[in-house]
Amino acid sequence: MDQLTIGIFHDGELAKDLGKKATVSDMVFHHRKFDDVVFSFIHAVDDKLSVKTQILGMIDVALVSAESITPALGETLLLIKAMDIKKGLILVPQFSDTSQIEKMVKDIELDHFKIIEKNPHKILQYLQNIPVKRKDDAPVLVAIDHAFPVKGIGEVILGYVRKGTIHIHDKLLLLPTNKEIIIRSIQMQDTDVKEAPAGSRVGLAIKGSEIDELTRGRFLCASESGSIAQTMTLQFQKNPYYSNLMAGKFHMTVGLQTIPVEITEITENSISFSAEKSFCYTFDDVFIFLNLNAEKLHFIGSATIGENT
Repeated sequence: MDQLTIGIFHDGELAKDLGKKATVSDMVFHHRKFDDVVFSFIHAVDDKLSVKTQILGMIDVALVSAESITPALGETLLLIKAMDIKKGLILVPQFSDTSQIEKMVKDIELDHFKIIEKNPHKILQYLQNIPVKRKDDAPVLVAIDHAFPVKGIGEVILGYVRKGTIHIHDKLLLLPTNKEIIIRSIQMQDTDVKEAPAGSRVGLAIKGSEIDELTRGRFLCASESGSIAQTMTLQFQKNPYYSNLMAGKFHMTVGLQTIPVEITEITENSISFSAEKSFCYTFDDVFIFLNLNAEKLHFIGSATIGENT
């Protein structure tokens, strides 16, 4: 069964009309199952920025509510562009004048996003027509978003399979600790399964790690799927609307990790930084840099690993 992961931005109430509530923390999941596909809807509680950037790293489709034109809406659209999310909708009230949002979307170069009336039926119809393509045959990588102990079972993680196919009894590495983990069981939509392909949201009972090591953003993966770093130099693309570009202490989101970093050198085209602790990443990740103390615009820019990095 295919799975599609959808982020909802600036309208947490919409998820209630689209799916059944599941996991709740600073990010909230709702699920809806059709004959051949499962939709997982995610939104950040109170539109918290760091959580929003993490959600952007795990979704296939973005749904952006544009009931009012605000700086926060503009920043969300800039982040979506930086993450190169190809599919999405801009949702507006019925009979709205869309000229302002059309101009904003065009200026940010997100005009491949459709602007439609906020209507659950129309949204679901759009989502059902999105083809799903995955890297099922790649070395496996699972990104953790929640973990908890279960009496009689042990440690359980919730996450999504970014690539590859995970199987019961697989032996994988937990990054960045490099511990060997054994997959004891797999659940999808509360049903026990023997394997789960790329794109799946899974619950995994595991052996080999303590609960405090299973924090959000860590990987369960084949050795060749994920990498670890503490300092990096990357190809950088500045947010054109952000001023006062400078080195200093900021935050960086990669995958589902948002961590404090010190930017040691920054130019229009490159960025060097160090973190207090090791973090994990893949070579096709987008790194998002944030000034969480800024009064208005927080998004500094994005970075990727260049061919010569």
